[in-house]
Amino acid sequence: MEKMLRDEPIEVIREQYDEKNMILSQFGEQVSAWDLYETIFDDLEQEIPVVIIDEDENEKRIRTMTISDAVEFGSVRNDTLIGGCTYFNNWISKKSAKSLYTFIIDYDNAYSGVLLNALQNDWKSANGEPFPKPTYIVNSGTGLHLYFVMTEPIPVYHSMTQNIDKLYRALAIQQSRRVYVQTQIQWFGQDFRCAGGLNKYDWENTVFRIGEKWDIDDLGKAVGLEDVHFIRYGEKRQKKKGERRKRQKIVGWKTDRAFYDYALRNCKEKTTEGHRYLSMCALSVIAYKCGVDQDELERGLESLLPVYNKGAVRQIKPKEIQSAMKMYNEKAMATPRESLEHWQGWEYKPIKRNGRKRAIHLKIARSTLEIMNEAEGKTLQGRKKGSGSKADQVIQWISDHPEGKKADCIRETGLSKPTVYKYWDEVKKS
Repeated sequence: MEKMLRDEPIEVIREQYDEKNMILSQFGEQVSAWDLYETIFDDLEQEIPVVIIDEDENEKRIRTMTISDAVEFGSVRNDTLIGGCTYFNNWISKKSAKSLYTFIIDYDNAYSGVLLNALQNDWKSANGEPFPKPTYIVNSGTGLHLYFVMTEPIPVYHSMTQNIDKLYRALAIQQSRRVYVQTQIQWFGQDFRCAGGLNKYDWENTVFRIGEKWDIDDLGKAVGLEDVHFIRYGEKRQKKKGERRKRQKIVGWKTDRAFYDYALRNCKEKTTEGHRYLSMCALSVIAYKCGVDQDELERGLESLLPVYNKGAVRQIKPKEIQSAMKMYNEKAMATPRESLEHWQGWEYKPIKRNGRKRAIHLKIARSTLEIMNEAEGKTLQGRKKGSGSKADQVIQWISDHPEGKKADCIRETGLSKPTVYKYWDEVKKS
């Protein structure tokens, strides 16, 4: 298992925090929280929704303040969170997002040694690939918050939300290709502990100016988004003459319960602190898609608590299970795969079918086996055609369990390991 900074003795964590401050001061300029937020929002008297964490009640409260008041309020507290967006009616959600001012990427497990190496190499990757350099870096204790500040506020039009999501995710994934971090991919409006305030260890979230502001189109190109333009305020949105905008019908997707089992297993193995509650919400959505009943879902969520709470700073409480289960409804069918990966904090292993649909893929696989049988002059492994060959059993099991593993196939079919491995590889290669 990867060594985690938060699991080190507090003396080591403090030493790493101090070293990161020293390194950041060598490659940037330490500034105040006022400088950071004024650079981001320009107007410190602008009102924004501020999140206040209530650890005792295990909930978050939203309070509207001016940015100036929020910075002062959070300067001596460790429970105050500020994001990089403004919102209609000061209500924090993707649907109510009004303007985007900065992308904030959260990393955990940030050791000082490789941070030094990254800065010495002008923020390039280990193989010399240039990465977008953050405008500011905030030292948050065991992690870092990277602020990519926009040159101008970007309107969060509904038509642009998907591209903004893609840019945020691509930026987070790209930046995480360093060995010193464990990426935490949230959403573009995610709030973080107030810069200049206190982190969970009650040390200051120190702020350092490292790079320049970013034009959002240039940032998109830097992370591989091709031919994507983000509309600005005052810019006319183009529509083709005489063309009416058709409202696209949202088509949901469903799958079988093997995907639920796969997701539950990986929640226990891969989900990290910061994604625990959202991963429970994702599992509820997946359960609905897979036709798993609510009683089984509840047992599955209960089985996560001992794993999630082991050594965690904040304990997940049983009442959060009922809250997460509210996601078990018909709207789950329209929840895209990308959203579920965001919530859980890890990517699903793709099924390699070379772009083909599963039905076509399996048809090709069966045809391949028939051709192989004909070439051999007999059914593989001496079984007669039409007798329910071992190959057919493996093909059928893969068809029923697209996310399944070889070990599960061996256990459930009763076939030998060599047999399953032989036909498994033939099917997957076809």
